[in-house]
Amino acid sequence: HHGETAMGLTKRRDSYYVEFRVIESEDSKSWSLASGVPGAKKKRWKVGCLNKTIAREMEAAIKTRLLLGHEKTEQAKPILFRDWAKAYLDLESIKTLRSYQDRLEIVERQLIPFFGGKVLTEIRPHDIEVFRAQRKKKDGSKPSIQTVNNDHIVLKHCLNVAIRRGLLQVNPASRVPLPDPQNARDRVLTEEQWSKLYQVAKPHLRPVLLTAYQLGQRLSEIVGLTWDRIDLKRGFITLRSQDTKTKKPRQVPMTPDVKATLHRLAKVRSLSTKHVFLYNRHPLRDFRTAFRTALTEAGLSDFRFHDLRHCAATNLRRAGIDTTTAMQIVGHTSPQMWKRYNQIREEDLTQAANKLGRYLQENTPGTLDPKAESL
Repeated sequence: HHGETAMGLTKRRDSYYVEFRVIESEDSKSWSLASGVPGAKKKRWKVGCLNKTIAREMEAAIKTRLLLGHEKTEQAKPILFRDWAKAYLDLESIKTLRSYQDRLEIVERQLIPFFGGKVLTEIRPHDIEVFRAQRKKKDGSKPSIQTVNNDHIVLKHCLNVAIRRGLLQVNPASRVPLPDPQNARDRVLTEEQWSKLYQVAKPHLRPVLLTAYQLGQRLSEIVGLTWDRIDLKRGFITLRSQDTKTKKPRQVPMTPDVKATLHRLAKVRSLSTKHVFLYNRHPLRDFRTAFRTALTEAGLSDFRFHDLRHCAATNLRRAGIDTTTAMQIVGHTSPQMWKRYNQIREEDLTQAANKLGRYLQENTPGTLDPKAESL
C-alpha cells in the first residue's frame, strides 16, 4: 500500500495506526525519531479513530514530539494511584501482614475512591487534608480521629513503598501531621476493685485475669498459651515471635501468684490439649460473657479486658521497676506506647512528695529551724 510506507499510517478494523522507527533515550524515559539508525525499533501508535484526516494530524503531532524527544515511553507514563494501590495490595510483603484484611478494606473503600484517579506523583499534602476532612463512616457520620489516622497511616505506608520502588520522590502523606486521637485510656483498678473482680470471677476465668493483671499479657497471648511455652522450674513464660502482636519474642518472668496458679493448673492438666487455659476441658477461646458477668458483679463499668494490661504496666512502675525491664515484661516496643499505659495519678505524685519529704528530713536535718517558725 502506497499510504503505509510513505506516511507510516495503517488502517485496521478498529483504528488507524501510526508507525515510526524510534530509539530510546538514555534514561529510557522517552523515544526519539531515528529512521535509518542502527538499533532503532519499529514502534506503532494507535490513533484511536478511523478518520484519515484526524489520523494524519495525530501522525504529525507524534512525529513532532519524537523530533523534540518528548514522546514518553511506558516507563515514564504517569501512574494512577488506583493502579499502584492494587499493585501494593498484591505485594507478598503486604499480604503477609497481620493487618492485611484491614489494609485491604481501607485501600479499597477509602483511599481508591478518593485518590484513585489522581496521578501518583501529583498527590499533594493539601489532597490529604481534604481527604481527612471529608472522610465519613458508612452511615454518613463523622469517624473518630483514630479511624482517620488509620487510613492516613496506610496511605503513608503505601506511598513509602512507592518511593522505595522509584515511582515517587517525596511522600505527601508524611507532610500532613496526624492529630493526637486523645484516646489513651487511663482505667486502672484500685486494689479493692481488683480483689472484688478476682473473687466474683468464675473459676475458669480467674487464672486468665491474674495473668493479664500481673504480667500484662495480651488477650491473644493468653488464649494461645500452650504448656510448651511454660517453664515452671525457671519461672518463665517464653513467647515466640509468632505468639506476640509485635512479632518480637519475649521472656515473661512469672510472679509468685501466677507461678502458683500455673502449678495448680499443671497438676490437673488434660493430656488431650496443649492449651493452658481451659473451660470444660476445651481450650478457652472466648470468655467475653464470663468477663462481662464478673464486671457486673464487681460493680465495675467502663472497663475492658485490655485495661488489665494498663494495670500491670502501672503496677510495675509503682513497684519501682525500671522502664526498660518493665517494657520487656509487658512487651511494649515503643516508649510512646509505654507512656500511654502509664498514667501517673495524683496519689502517685503525692506519695512521691511524701517520700521525698521523709528522705530530706532524714538526710538534711535542720532546714526548718523550729525557733524561726515562731517569729
